[in-house]
Amino acid sequence: MNHRERVLAALAHREPDRVPIDFGGTGDSTIHTAGYQGLRRELGLPPSTTRVVDVYQYAAVIEEDVRQALGIDTIPVFDEPREWRDGALADGSTAQFPATFLPQLQGDGSQAILDASGNIVAMMPRDGYYFDPVHSPLAHASSTSDIDACMDQIENYDTPAHLDKTYEETAKKAKELRQTTDYLLVGFFGGHILQAGQSLRGWETFLMDLVANKRFAHALMDRLTEAHLRRFERYAATVGRYVDVIHFEEDPGMQDRPLMRPSTYREMVKPYHKRLFAFAKAHCDAYLLLHTDGAVAPFMPDFIEMGVDAVNPVQVSAAGMDTRILKREYGRDITFWGAGCDSQATLPHGSPEEVADEVKRRVDDLAPGGGFVLAPIHNVQPGVPPENTVTMLRTAQDYGVYRR
Repeated sequence: MNHRERVLAALAHREPDRVPIDFGGTGDSTIHTAGYQGLRRELGLPPSTTRVVDVYQYAAVIEEDVRQALGIDTIPVFDEPREWRDGALADGSTAQFPATFLPQLQGDGSQAILDASGNIVAMMPRDGYYFDPVHSPLAHASSTSDIDACMDQIENYDTPAHLDKTYEETAKKAKELRQTTDYLLVGFFGGHILQAGQSLRGWETFLMDLVANKRFAHALMDRLTEAHLRRFERYAATVGRYVDVIHFEEDPGMQDRPLMRPSTYREMVKPYHKRLFAFAKAHCDAYLLLHTDGAVAPFMPDFIEMGVDAVNPVQVSAAGMDTRILKREYGRDITFWGAGCDSQATLPHGSPEEVADEVKRRVDDLAPGGGFVLAPIHNVQPGVPPENTVTMLRTAQDYGVYRR
């Protein structure tokens, strides 16, 4: 099988020739910039200039020679900038950033991102690894008119200004990739509703809104959903014509439990997810991949009911995310995309032998019958030994062969 055929077979719950592998096909299955050049050295590849398209997560764009060296089956179709600027990472290595992404150095050594009005919207602490959102424009809102006054932020929540290529421009790249490669193409859409509400309103405040200020919460989620539907119509007519999978994101899970009671999710949030996912399915033939971290097992029946085809990253260290049980209960109806190796314990702190043993266990649990795409459990973080990352992906390639 070629790369695309392999992943499509798994998504159709058929056994391909081997377990498909994603590394860098999404912004949540790649590697932090701090570890990328070390990975290249481990693979015997020459130094390169690291490109940073996701400036919040500081995630590296995986290059073709890395994909070939590790047998990767996916390639991303990200939103991108029209122009790049040269810069450097914290270790002094060369990097490229979106040209209009211009963080400002603060007196304490931190970096700040400002919006057009001069508000600090994100911060990276001195010696930090990520930019964290720090501005909630609806923090003091009390009415629907206040929400309507922030429609620009609502409309553009998943489309930051520094990624300024149009969907028409991105579609040209997707078409070229489809015609010149056999990789499975993963397009990014986002479509945040719960997380967008939390970010725009304030993380704790919006959770309280869901139980104590329901009218306001519904008004905000309704406007977010309408904005996503308008944008997806344009996306489906352009990028969506060429990609195989469309990547949505949402975060109703924490480490040790869901972020909210499933009954609250079903009453308040699910109707908007259901509407968005149904619209996407009606307007595009691509598979729907939902990135949702944490303890989300209680929501699996909801994801399946709403037409989610694959769930990522299958955070095996979170409560209730036992891969054997997940496969038994839900493996006929949804594909597990991730689950490569515990990213909180084994991958950063284990030996290569321990990494290989865990990868084999995940393959044994999730691969039978198809419905499994192995990927890192979220992005490989700074400090992970590069030999462990290589071991994870090469073990999947070697051990993941289906026996016939």
